[in-house]
Parts: sequence; structure tokens; C-alpha cells
Amino acid sequence: MVDLSLELSPRSTTKVINRYGVTYINMSSSKRPNQHIDSGYSWVILFAATLVAFFQLGIAKVFGVFIPELIEQLQMSAFAVGLNFSIAFGLASLLGPVWTALTYHMSHRELVVSGGVLSSIGLIGASLSQSSVHLCCSMVLLSIGSGLPLVAKIVSIKDFFEKKFAMANGITYTGGAIGMTVLAPIIEVLINTYGWRGAMLIFASMNFNMCVGGTLMIQHERSHTSAKQDKQREHDTSGSPSQRSWMDNILGLIKNFTKNLGFSVLCNHRILLTYLTAMMVHDLAFCGWVLFLVSYTITVGYTAQVASFLSALGGGGALLGRLVAGPFIDKGFISGHMAFIIFLVGGAVMMFCYPFVDAYWLLSLVSLMSGFFLGSTSPIYVVLLKEILRNDESGFSGSMGLQYMFRSVGMLAGGPLTGWLYDISGNFYFSFMTLAGLEAIGALLIIIRPSRFKKCLSRPETNRSAYLDMKDINVATLDTQVEKV
Repeated sequence: MVDLSLELSPRSTTKVINRYGVTYINMSSSKRPNQHIDSGYSWVILFAATLVAFFQLGIAKVFGVFIPELIEQLQMSAFAVGLNFSIAFGLASLLGPVWTALTYHMSHRELVVSGGVLSSIGLIGASLSQSSVHLCCSMVLLSIGSGLPLVAKIVSIKDFFEKKFAMANGITYTGGAIGMTVLAPIIEVLINTYGWRGAMLIFASMNFNMCVGGTLMIQHERSHTSAKQDKQREHDTSGSPSQRSWMDNILGLIKNFTKNLGFSVLCNHRILLTYLTAMMVHDLAFCGWVLFLVSYTITVGYTAQVASFLSALGGGGALLGRLVAGPFIDKGFISGHMAFIIFLVGGAVMMFCYPFVDAYWLLSLVSLMSGFFLGSTSPIYVVLLKEILRNDESGFSGSMGLQYMFRSVGMLAGGPLTGWLYDISGNFYFSFMTLAGLEAIGALLIIIRPSRFKKCLSRPETNRSAYLDMKDINVATLDTQVEKV
């Protein structure tokens, strides 16, 4: 344990003596890092993150409205349109580790504002498209813009919320669900009024509001800790940038960027691989359910209007689940680990029920509860990551990028797998039961590893004083250490 002794000087400074040397801290200028936790400006951060999620996820639903127009006006095949949209949304998640690395080199405000600008420019380019190649280039730009804020907005919520993190995270995801529900009808009216090009231009101007959310974000001081440590260690081992050649500077920059991709978190927390696999399987089942719920309802004899209503019920269940689960976790009624298992099992049971219900009210109930369980698992998983990595600030950012990369595989595979199962069986019963089985496998992976999870939570907090510069120790932590001495 580090020996600490404090001595107050007339100039309101404190002398910290330990085995690494002597450091003087200006007590009058020190800022307590908890000044904005769960209160004050934290709610502005929550509003900004929810606004960003509103447009980020709303884009996914909006493009479904543009598909018929693009096929007719640009003479494109359905496969080409689907490929372009897969690039737009799959690439953004697949590059999750890259967005994590950028959080070490750019502030959250810069990432969100840059994402809003690039995605809006991509939408403007798409509105001017004359060919599939032009549209594909615009979709790549849109994908990069949509991906930049992915990790930054969640890490901002994590920095500014401690006791109410689960609730705040659920509200952020709810903003995305509302965007998917509200924006599609608005865009359909705009298409009927101004055509698809005019509607996409108007939507691009609306999407610039992501920049408004970005400007409201401020960087919490504890977000810079890991970056400061890395720069200090690099300076100590390699010297200052002015003392190195330009080639060494470039190689050092590439080395630091690749180190910050987040893959090292899997070495430090091997249990994460189990949870990432479970989440990938869940997203496969969830995307299959979302894409083919309407088709399934029609095949069992109901009209398209009834099928759309059941789809809306599923969306309403997801909204309800995201709002309800967070406060229960924050109050300590249930842990994120147990909630994750319950929602995975609940989703599997609901999808397994589809082939056995025919009555309209039963089908409505199953759709509502399916949305409640399946649509709320993602925010609960983020809370689970915070529980696992509660002693590893930089590990949380890395795990967020990895979970987007793993989930993108499930998202891209869910639709083709469900459709292929329908093609070979001739009905959706087998498809939905297979999806239910996959969801159950994800839950089983978590259930059979409880001891590893408990061991992870009981691991003592790592003593990082050997790596920290003592002038960056906050006053609250210093007071605690002095009382122990």
C-alpha cells in the first residue's frame, strides 16, 4: 500500500509524499469529479445523447420508405438497394473498435458533431444519386457519420451517471425507438409532397440536429485519465515528439491507435467473449423477428393492417421495457446480470409461442411481450458491461466498440437466415422456433457461467497509483486514502 502524508502550506497546497516522489497539489483549484454526477448538467448530456440516438436509429427505419422509390426511379434491383443499405448500417457497427479508438484522440463533442455533418452530407449525396455506384458512395459516407457517435454517446452517459446509469441508458435507447416510430410517417408525407429527392434533402437538414446534440456535450475530466497516462508513458519511454523522427512519430501514432481499438479488453476480461457471443446470437434472433413479423402474421391469415398493428405493438413493448428495466436495476431490485438472463429467456419463450397461438388477442399479447423482452435487451447489456468493467474505465469504451462489431454480424445474418429457413420449410413456424432456440442458447451461455461473473465482480479494484501522475489525483480519492492511513 502507498504511504501518504499530507502537509498543508500557507498557499493552500498539499504535499503528497510516497515512494514515487513528492508532489504538490493546489487544493483551491482542484475540482471534484463528482460535481456533475447524476445531477445538474448530467440531464443536458442525457438530452443530447437521446437526440443523437433519435436521428441515428431513425435513419434505419426511414430508408425502408425510400426503397420502392429508389427501385423505380433509379432502375435498381432490390438486391442492389438492399446491398447499399446493408453497407450503410452494417459498416457503422462493424467498425465499432475504430470508433472506440477515436474516443482517445477526439472529444465526444467533436465525434458527434463530425458524425452529424458527415451523415447529413451522405444524405444530400444520396438525394442527388443517378446510379447505384453514386448511391453506394453516399451510403459509405452516411455509415461513417452514423458510426462516429456510437461509442461516444454511451460513454458520455456512463461518465455523467452513476446511480442512475441504467435509467439514463434506457432513456437514450428509447430515443432511438421513438425516432424509428415517428420519422417514417413524416418522411412518407414528404415523399408524397416533394418527391423522394426533396424528402431526402429535407431529412438531411433535419439530421443536422445531431450537431446540436453534439455541441451540448462536454467531456468529463475522468474520460481523459487513460489518454493522459498513455501520453505520459509514451513520453517517458520514447521522448517528446520533437526528439523523434517523423517516421517514428507516424509509427507511434499508428501503434497508439491500434492499441486503443479495444481488443485488449478481451485478454483482461475473458468472460466478455461469452457475453458478446450471447448478444450476437440475440441480435440474430431479434432482427429475424423484426423483419418477418409482418410476413408471418399475413401467412397465418390476417390482413396487412392487422400485421402492421402487431408490429407497432412490438415497438410499444420495446419502449415500455427500456423505460421500466432501468429504474429497477438502479434501485437494486435486480442486477444487470440477472436482468439480462431474464430478458433473454423471456424473448425465447415469446418467440416459441408464435406457432401455437391463433387467436388475435393472444397474438397481440405475444407480440407486445416479444417487443418488451427482445427490444430491451440491448440497453440492459450495456448496464451489464458497466457492472463487469466497473474497475476498468478504458475497458468500458473498448467493450462498447467490440459489442457493436459482434452485433453487426448477428444483424446482417438474422434476415437471410430467417428467410432461408422459410424457403426450405415453406412456413415461418420452423423459422421462429429456430430463432427461439438461438435466443435460448444465448441465455444458456450466461447461465452456465455464473461463478466466473461473481469472481469478476468480486475482483478488488486495481491499484493504479504506480501509473498515475500524482498531480492528477482528485481530492475525494485523496481524502479517502488519508483516512485509511
